[in-house]
Amino acid sequence: MGKAGRIACITIPWALTVASFLCLILIETSGWTNTTSTSQFYFLQADFRNLSTASASNLANTTTLTAALELAQSENQLAKLYQIHLWNYCSSSKTDGSIDFCSKKESQFVFDPLSVWGLNGTNATSSSSDSAAANNVVQSEINQAKDSAEGLENKLLGKSGKAALDTYRHVAKWMFIAYEISFWTTLATIVCGILAIFSRWGSFFTWLFSIASTFFTFASVLTSTILFGTLTGALEALLHPYNIKLSLGTHSLILNWLSVAFSLGATAFWLLSICCCSGRSNPHHRSNKGGLWNAEPKGQGYGDYNAGSGRGRGLRVEKTGGGYERVSSPYLGDGGGGGGGEGDRVPLQPYPQQQQQQGGHYRQQSGAFEPYRHH
Repeated sequence: MGKAGRIACITIPWALTVASFLCLILIETSGWTNTTSTSQFYFLQADFRNLSTASASNLANTTTLTAALELAQSENQLAKLYQIHLWNYCSSSKTDGSIDFCSKKESQFVFDPLSVWGLNGTNATSSSSDSAAANNVVQSEINQAKDSAEGLENKLLGKSGKAALDTYRHVAKWMFIAYEISFWTTLATIVCGILAIFSRWGSFFTWLFSIASTFFTFASVLTSTILFGTLTGALEALLHPYNIKLSLGTHSLILNWLSVAFSLGATAFWLLSICCCSGRSNPHHRSNKGGLWNAEPKGQGYGDYNAGSGRGRGLRVEKTGGGYERVSSPYLGDGGGGGGGEGDRVPLQPYPQQQQQQGGHYRQQSGAFEPYRHH
């Protein structure tokens, strides 16, 4: 197929790898800058625009959470909208939900809802009677928990909410690491894929990088899907009575799983490029181990046979100027040489037994065996 065929053979896996990398770039850079519109590639979104504690005032076991939300709302600790990304979170203080703040990027970022939403009461500064009363309730819970954050979380979130938050905190760090390994191994696959144009060894090493890329991409995407799905479900059940809406980022989910599909397809095609498309233009070419192109033209013995049948690859027939050269026979005398004498016209027949005559000379009874010298 030649180099052009080799390039065509690796175009598909290389393009799939680039597509997967572009998806990962959008996930990585989501939330890096403040924008005038809502970002589409968040993992989780919490909407506080319709927050109301009146409907939950009579519910059991909501006294502490209700007081904490009322305090945070009165102290303007709560934004209208929150979006959780891979490196940070963003929020909006506008009713239209347009993002106007993004936190600083952090490696192994973990979102802390109690601190960010001001539910722990530590950010309260108002001295109004209503706010002070609410603050006293929250502060009383903190004192009863003996300054234990775990005890306060149990009172605010309940058992299921606390378990989901703990799981998120522990797994989010691993998820971040997996995304970073996926990002860099995908980039390495793209760079190494250029070398795959020239040899199957290049395809082999590219395939190894692609395997690592696919594994970590799948692991990170699966982890984020399960992790934020569980956290969203637990917090949604807890905050739904307050008209707080939590939702998964569907655009982020689609983009994540597209990156997995592209990466998986690329790995399969990289493996195919190892088995096929060697890059040689013709297995019988002059540069490929000699062979048929070095044989003699037609009509010259073995050269004609090999060139016509395609067999005997690798045989080389040496040119002597006239094909095979006849060797003079000691049994034919001077006329049996290669000079075109009488012996040249002796028909080729099985060589019979010679008889010895007087004087030590031999007499040929019939046609002689004609030997040839091979060069």
